[in-house]
Amino acid sequence: MAVILDIVGSVVIAGFVLLMGLRMNSTMVNSRDSFNADVTVQQNMVALVQAIEFDFRKMGYKVTDPTEVILAADSDHVRFAGDVNDDGVIDTVDWRLGPYLAATPNPNDRTLYRRVSPSATMGGAEIVGIPGVTQFRLRYLNQESKPALTLGQIWLVETTIRLESPWKVQDRTVLDQAYENWGYSAAFWRQTRLASRNLKRHG
Repeated sequence: MAVILDIVGSVVIAGFVLLMGLRMNSTMVNSRDSFNADVTVQQNMVALVQAIEFDFRKMGYKVTDPTEVILAADSDHVRFAGDVNDDGVIDTVDWRLGPYLAATPNPNDRTLYRRVSPSATMGGAEIVGIPGVTQFRLRYLNQESKPALTLGQIWLVETTIRLESPWKVQDRTVLDQAYENWGYSAAFWRQTRLASRNLKRHG
């Protein structure tokens, strides 16, 4: 009888040890996934911000008529002219937030589109889609930092961007979270005084 009890006790203890090992492995995997998601989102944000700053600072570059610099200005779409490639050809640059994506688990996931094309011909336009953008908001201000009422008054562009991972990740500080309480890795950026020197020159 004692032998049987010893065997049962050993099996129970081994089961607990196995469960602890599985729980530890699961925690390590979730923590690794969360870390990787954070790094990916941050890297994507850095690349996106660099691209936006580069383009926006080229607004009006080599454009002789200041009234033809900002061509469209909405809360999630801007179109402007400038020689962004510095090749002597005035380009038309579009930044536009696309519709919600059904292909990823994140219901807020959208694609931010960048299009660069020669103003004289829309054929052969370069279109780049940047996924993972959940917020892209633009505000246009005049010289007094007040909302611009016309395209010609735009002096500054306030840009707000939020990126999120396409899948949920566990909070590394709360390891016993239920999956429904997990969140998305996110990065937020806001530039309140992004302006091209060419806009200021024509202001």
